[in-house]
Amino acid sequence: MKRAFLALALIAAPALAAPRPVPASDLIIRQASPEISWRWRVAPEAATAPALLASMRTAALKQAAAAKADAAKAAVDAGKQGYPFRHYESVADWSLAADTPHLLALVGETYAFTGGAHGNTGYAARIWDKTAKRSIPFEALFSDWPRARALIAPAFCKALRDEQTRRLGAAPSSDMSACPKLAEQPMVPWGGMANRAAQLRVLVAPYVAGSYAEGSYLITMVWPEGVRAFVKPAYRADLFGD
Repeated sequence: MKRAFLALALIAAPALAAPRPVPASDLIIRQASPEISWRWRVAPEAATAPALLASMRTAALKQAAAAKADAAKAAVDAGKQGYPFRHYESVADWSLAADTPHLLALVGETYAFTGGAHGNTGYAARIWDKTAKRSIPFEALFSDWPRARALIAPAFCKALRDEQTRRLGAAPSSDMSACPKLAEQPMVPWGGMANRAAQLRVLVAPYVAGSYAEGSYLITMVWPEGVRAFVKPAYRADLFGD
């Protein structure tokens, strides 16, 4: 009888330990007012880290409230000054960058139109340490970030210049096209749904390395030779598979 009870307990244990299902509505926020349309979405993988998802939703709701207040004020100001108000729009879309045994990386692409000649696109990155259950900055992947950056930066600048040349049809020559500081650009390990993130992606928004017409430069490249030695042991398998 005791063995039967133990067997039933073992069978039931996984079900009891199963995480609470997350409704799809938790991954999407849509809000609207007479002055603005506001939308936010996150990849479903975020639901595997409840604390991360909760943090991101809280931040998004605060951003929505601020955006609605700004739009409402702009509409009032436009009426006072006698010019037409152009309806605002804001979109934030967080997609999967990498989902490895110890890391979940997300890329946020934002678009905001606030009545100017055109909207503006921007980027953000979020890296979640599944073991520590906390967000970490990109540089926290490394035991010696300055030395790792010294290898990544020139590789990034070369890859960026190659892509600029491809788009422009000639090597860029203006100061506007100069390689931006690596530390000022959002970066994520890049691997999609693979078990390791064998590449990294640097997210360069419009105007940062060229004209608005050139668009964004999303530079994806393999980890430069020598970087592995500066990656913390806890993350080496996630990036290099060993």
